[in-house]
Amino acid sequence: MPTRRAVTLVDAVAEDATSAANASADDALRAQAAMVRALADESERLHPSDIRMAAIHMQLGEELERLARLVQTRTPRGDGDGDDAPIDVLLVEDDDDTRRATQKLLVTLGYPTRSVGSAEDALVEYGAHPSAIVISDWNLPGQSGLELCMALKKRDPQPYVILSTAFQEKERQLDGMRGGADDVLLKPTDVGQLEARLLAASRLIRAVRAVARLKERLRS
Repeated sequence: MPTRRAVTLVDAVAEDATSAANASADDALRAQAAMVRALADESERLHPSDIRMAAIHMQLGEELERLARLVQTRTPRGDGDGDDAPIDVLLVEDDDDTRRATQKLLVTLGYPTRSVGSAEDALVEYGAHPSAIVISDWNLPGQSGLELCMALKKRDPQPYVILSTAFQEKERQLDGMRGGADDVLLKPTDVGQLEARLLAASRLIRAVRAVARLKERLRS
């Protein structure tokens, strides 16, 4: 889930809220929008494998939720902003045993998960059933996980893509950032780290969804 999308939504919602209220945006709304922009900038400066990334994305989700609440107090209420869509995962892993074990873990953590063994199959599966989060091994037969990430982001900027790799070279991990990855996990994967990254991703995804719905309500 690109942080730039969050900033674009924030700017649009702030502008529409001002129009709906027929008044200038107040200091609280301006300050909250500035906070979101600052966190988005910080997220883009961090290395994808930086342990602080989860905390930044978690805070960004929280600040987006605060912004949505501020806007809702200043505009007419709609029919509700509930979000029943699940935070589901598409897992891409070519090793059968690892794929089965990881899928079982993800389901245990509360994330409905589908899995495939290649980037090519992932593109087909995502095209048929888009997922909120895509977790992909970097080294895959055929197209790599990085190539998959780039293809997904070109098609749809919304999925939160996590690449998993055993390689710790900074230049290689920077390739993940340049390719649009939202996060990079180093192997062997620590379960606690995986859960923290998924919680942060979920918070951000739900917050962006809420702001997007608010934007549509204001526009209508």
